[in-house]
Amino acid sequence: MIESSKMAKMAIEALEDKKAEDIRLINIAEISVLGDYFIIASGTNRSQIQALADNVQEKLGRAGAHV
Repeated sequence: MIESSKMAKMAIEALEDKKAEDIRLINIAEISVLGDYFIIASGTNRSQIQALADNVQEKLGRAGAHV
């Protein structure tokens, strides 16, 4: 299983590859049982936002993470 901090780093790299804007990583491990990190990013239009989500899912999936 991939460590959550590595998954977060991979997700951010995938977002950066597709030119996401205002990427924020929030550590919620101490306050949530749902996850360790919350990642927020912006895109310029609907197509770019879909490409951002698809790229994150693809890169994490290739690494063996269940998305």
